[in-house]
Amino acid sequence: MAGFRNWVTLIRVHRTGRRAAALVERGDPAAGAEALTRAIALADRQWGAANPQSIALRSNLVHVRLVLGDLTAARELGERTVALSRQVLGEDHVVTWNAVNNLALALQAAGDPARARTLHEQEFAASRRLRGAAHPDTITSMSNLAQCLFRLGEAEAAHDLFEEVARLSREVHGADDPRTRVALDNLALVAVALGDDGWSREPPEGPAQPGTVL
Repeated sequence: MAGFRNWVTLIRVHRTGRRAAALVERGDPAAGAEALTRAIALADRQWGAANPQSIALRSNLVHVRLVLGDLTAARELGERTVALSRQVLGEDHVVTWNAVNNLALALQAAGDPARARTLHEQEFAASRRLRGAAHPDTITSMSNLAQCLFRLGEAEAAHDLFEEVARLSREVHGADDPRTRVALDNLALVAVALGDDGWSREPPEGPAQPGTVL
């Protein structure tokens, strides 16, 4: 019976997590946050907070809090989630590095790009090691790091990374994929900034890498 309850709960948690992602994608992050909160409560009751499912869901919620503009909540939850994931899952688990990435994005938005840079660099290196250089998530990690470097005023370094993002995205996703077009737009914006003495340090738009629901 316990095994059956675990299975039923896992399905409910997974479906609720997927529904949350769909709500955010449709432009309703508030409803997405509510759905994620319900999924976390279900997972915690069944398995406790220190399990991969609950940790991944909390990482997802960091991302949604960031979309909602609740920067303090995103940063605080991100800090707790990274600490818990490192303790429970270890440094080389993909959930840990997804949590690190989401914390870094929250730090960028909250005005701490220097610390965000360190985390982005660590996460990018881990993604290359664990997933490979041409994995879509690794490409997104590179884009996130490039945006952070641009915000810090390192436009040349950001340009080099965006150039590699555009090249890899074209190879992996295809020339007509929206992710490739965004990468090319980012590269063009940074190129313009390098030729303009009055360039702004506001980063170009780019994809944020959400946490992964197991």
